[in-house]
This record gives sequence, C-alpha cells and structure tokens, in this order.
Amino acid sequence: MTSPVATARSLAAPALRATSSQDLLAAWNDTLAAFLDPTSPERRNLDPDLLQSTGLSPAGLDHGLRTIGNGMLGEPAATELARPHRQNEDGFSLVVLPAEPPGLILQSLLPALAARAPVLFKSSRAEPHFAPAFLAALGQRLPALGHAYAVATWTGGDPEVEAPLHATARLVVAYGGEETVGALQAAAPGPIVTFGPKLSVGWVGPGADPERAARGMAVDIATFDQRGCLSIHAVFTDPAIAGVFATALASALNELATELPPGHGNAAGRAGVRLAREDADLRGLTWYGHALDDGTVILENDVRISPSPGLRTVRIHPAEGVPPLDDWYGRLQGLAVAGELPPAVHEAFLEAGVSRFAPAGQLQTTDAAWRNDGIDLAAEFAYGSGGSPDTVSATTPSLTRNDRGSVR
Repeated sequence: MTSPVATARSLAAPALRATSSQDLLAAWNDTLAAFLDPTSPERRNLDPDLLQSTGLSPAGLDHGLRTIGNGMLGEPAATELARPHRQNEDGFSLVVLPAEPPGLILQSLLPALAARAPVLFKSSRAEPHFAPAFLAALGQRLPALGHAYAVATWTGGDPEVEAPLHATARLVVAYGGEETVGALQAAAPGPIVTFGPKLSVGWVGPGADPERAARGMAVDIATFDQRGCLSIHAVFTDPAIAGVFATALASALNELATELPPGHGNAAGRAGVRLAREDADLRGLTWYGHALDDGTVILENDVRISPSPGLRTVRIHPAEGVPPLDDWYGRLQGLAVAGELPPAVHEAFLEAGVSRFAPAGQLQTTDAAWRNDGIDLAAEFAYGSGGSPDTVSATTPSLTRNDRGSVR
C-alpha cells in the first residue's frame, strides 16, 4: 500500500482552488449518477465486492445508495458548491470513514469540494471498496480532483501511520463507534469533528393514519437493514393507537421483506433478535415477526428507549406527553414523524440532540443541505478550526469545543 503520509503530502490545493464550480458540478453529477445506476459500468464492477462486504441484498444496496445520493444531485449539489466557504491555504484534512453504511463518503466529500479542501480519506477495513472506486471515477472525469482527494486503508491506531497525519492535518473528521471516536479525540492534537454512534426514533401522534404511518416507518427501519444513524430503532405512539400501529408496522415490514429483501444477518445479530423475542415472551409482551432477519415488532409497556439488536427490530412505546430522553442525550440523530408533534415534544427532542425531523418514510432521504448534528462541514473544512466565527454563530449554536478548539 502506498504510504498514507506520502499520499496526503501529494494532495494539491492550488489546482483545486482554481477549479470552477461549474466543472466541479459536472464531474460530481456525472460520477454520482453513474454510481446510483446499477446498470452502469462503475456499479457492475463495484457491486460484487460491495455486496460481499456489506451483506446487503442487491435491492437493499441499490435502495440505500439512492437514499443517500439522490438528494445530492443537480440543484442541491449546485447550491452546496456555490457556497462562499473556501480553504485559502495549502494543506489537507483527514476524514475517517465508518464501516457502514456504504456511500457515506458522499456526505463529507461534497462539502470538501465546496470548500476546495483537499482530503485524505481512511476507508474502513470492513468496507474498503466504495470510496476508492468513487474517487477514482471522479478523478477520471476531472483530473485535478485525482490529485486533491485520496483514500487509503490501514489498521486504526497504528502510531507510525497516524501520528504524522494527525500532526499535519488541518482538520480531522471522524465517523465511528465510541472506541474509534474516543481514540481519535485523544490522539489528534488539532481540530477534530466527530460523529459518534447514534440512532433514530419515530413519533406517531394524534391524527396519524396508523396504516400510512406504518408504511413510512417500515421504510426508515429497513433502509440499510437498520445500520445507519438515521435508522429507526424505537417508535413512540399515541397510546390509543399503539396496538393497531404495531400490527400495521409488522404487516408493512413483512411486505417490505419481499420488495426490499434483508441482507445476510450475522450470528450475533440473529442471537440478539432471538433474545429480544424471548425477553418479550417472559415479560408477557405482544410481539410480531417471522424470520429473524425480516423484522420484529415488540409492543412495549415501558416508555423508556431500549437498544435494538438490529435486523429490523423495533420497539413500540406508548407515550403520553414528553417521553423520557435523559439517558439518550447526545445519542439520538433523527425523528420520523406521523401525525401531530406537540411543540413541547419537538423541543425535548431538539434538546436531546436530534438534528433531523422528517415525515415517516423520508427520514433517511437526506440531501446536500442537511447538516449532520448541525455541523456545517464546508465551513469546518474551509477554516480548519471550528469554522469562522460568523458561520459558527449562525449555523452551529449548539456545538461545544474542547480546550484544543475541537468540535465534539
């Protein structure tokens, strides 16, 4: 493998700064459209490796990539690339990508392009295929980008590789689990933006049509087989319709298992689902489900959120008023909404850290304008130390910084 340090030092900022928004947009749109088309040469070459590394079904992979990518084509991408934030000095940023879901590089690459900020991406060893394929195709369409963006894979925590990178990078952006994020926060001497593990929930309030709400929530649960930060793991419902909604959701998940087949669940995941079902039996709870990978719906009597084992497993929590969220502050990403969302409940989820509210069925369908955790990555890439003061006060009022000026 080429040394990541040597690769990082070869990233070329001046040529990137001279590249027009029109040229960037043309290359981005053409490349992304190809990677969203399962019949394109790029996808035909990539899919066998990607299906093996992710364990997703072909339909699940295609649906997931479109969910991430469709909102980053055309006008949304043009608007992002035209924003004023620019990196006006040489140097590169380091972005550590998560193992899943595939395609998440798009959410940091587009802001980096907008800021004209060179980046070295670290791919996960568990999924090392999408990022290099996408960057190679992008560089073929616009050669200047091939010098500004690179990707490498190495064992995380290797000081011989990472110490020089951390010492040189203008900014580190890290996605991953608690252990990965914690290690990078401790090791990076400069600014760092972290996106740790999170999950999302649903809300079915008064006035919601249970059948329609169930169909939407089922899509948000099944996308990426419940592996993303915007995947729904629990749903709060109006107690008056909790039972009806649980039945409808189980039916919707069962139907979706044919249209959007689940991938290959691992032994640990299936064991977790089996344990959740057995726990429900022991507690006398109603639950629905067939094959372990197809989805499980548990009608809870406890309003507190419990972690889901995944594999499309979701708990339904009857809730009146504001649900208890104290144990989940900073660990919730999104809320899928059906029916009425009272202002007090909306405010409670905002205070708990929720950064995306969307109708049921559209929670994971983000676009280029979405700011994960409220963080403007284009500004972070441009200024390298938490963004310009004006940008931070205008767009990221809830961020807290450690004593190194890092964004947590």
